[in-house]
Amino acid sequence: MTPLKIGQLSVYFGLFDEAMPAGFRQTRRDYAAAVGDMLAAYGEVVAPGLVDNLDSAAEANEAFVKEGVDVVVFAPTMAAPPGWAARALDGLDVPVVVLGAQESGTVPDDYDTETATARSLPVGLVMFTNVLVRRRRSFTAVVGELGSPTLTVSLGRAMRAAAAVATIRGRPIAQVGEAIGGYDDVMASEQELALLGVRTVSITAEKLTEAFQSVSPTRVKAVADEVRATADADAVPPEVLDRSCQLSAALEDLCDAYRVCGGTVNCHGPVMRWNPGVGITACLGVTRLSERGIPFSCTGDVPTAIALSLCKSVAGAALYCELYQMDFAGDWILVANGGEGDPTGRAPGSAIRLLPEDHYSGEHGPGTASAFELAEGPSTLVSLTPAAAAVGGWLLVVAEGEIIGARHRRMEGPNGMFRFSAAPVAEAYQAWCQAGATHHAVLVPGARQDDLACVADLLGIELAAV
Repeated sequence: MTPLKIGQLSVYFGLFDEAMPAGFRQTRRDYAAAVGDMLAAYGEVVAPGLVDNLDSAAEANEAFVKEGVDVVVFAPTMAAPPGWAARALDGLDVPVVVLGAQESGTVPDDYDTETATARSLPVGLVMFTNVLVRRRRSFTAVVGELGSPTLTVSLGRAMRAAAAVATIRGRPIAQVGEAIGGYDDVMASEQELALLGVRTVSITAEKLTEAFQSVSPTRVKAVADEVRATADADAVPPEVLDRSCQLSAALEDLCDAYRVCGGTVNCHGPVMRWNPGVGITACLGVTRLSERGIPFSCTGDVPTAIALSLCKSVAGAALYCELYQMDFAGDWILVANGGEGDPTGRAPGSAIRLLPEDHYSGEHGPGTASAFELAEGPSTLVSLTPAAAAVGGWLLVVAEGEIIGARHRRMEGPNGMFRFSAAPVAEAYQAWCQAGATHHAVLVPGARQDDLACVADLLGIELAAV
């Protein structure tokens, strides 16, 4: 996970000072410091001190804005007016994590009014979450006992989700070519993207050609040497590999120039295959970028590009894929794509095989496809789509299951056999369709429904579990 800059928002209510023992305020400062130490595991903590009135709330807001925090964690030390915390968030378009880290996991029999004041954190928590809901401010809540392993797991999940959301809102998605005409299920309007806080940057055929032609022969050789050192490229003619490496370098340069978090490329149009200045598919470049942490979808599919970026941030690996034929007897569905992928998720010890992509030749012949077997074990399928009737105007479809094997080497691309956890394959795939998934999906390692539920919370969108 990329280290975050974390704004710690801890409130205190001085109304009870006279009724409480001397030094009570200091105990709340100590508690806030303990929370800050816990948050420091995820990045740099910006802690402006206890917020105990509107003036200190404004000061906290100024500190958060000045430091450019990626996420704000509301961690009350006790019950306090929620308007103060709300003031500290003014103008901040960042994810909000609400943290209820109780100092004690039990309620003793001698619990009294003084103890109730000291341990009024749950009251302060729900006071603020109510205000967030009233104001339609998205958040995810984490509750548990301070220092417990359970809270550590839940907080880690929320912080990974916050990092993912901060990534797609902080950096644009590269759009290298428009979506294929008629592919309505992969489209997203600017208004729909704005609901997620996502921006795109268009990379035209002219921009790509210029970047392609700017790559020197020395750079091409260096990339080709690197590729041969990490993959089996014996099946690819040298001139095919060199041109693919040149395109890979050009895409890397453009991604760095525009500081994108991910992207989409439509190889089947005038920007790539039918561009005289390029003339091949971009699968090798997409594979290299995805492994580097800048995942790309194909066919101009921006929603799946967003899903890839979110999933890569949350899970560390994210494969752009489609769900091909179902095997009813074996109770699995074939997951694969046309030659691009994230090698981070391949089977341990397996090789990356490079092949000339003859199936999708362009003006200058084939590009270079990547093929590998997917790692066996728990996995999750994900689809992201605009949906007018869904909460927040977007729907995140999630299906947990497992990769039970990978043996379809003639697919000439990453592939694996996915078995749904919820139901037999026919019933589960029917539910996948009924939920509104698109024909492109993302496969991530691990059981990730809980992680992605946090992502949906922070984006303020609906999650559909299959």
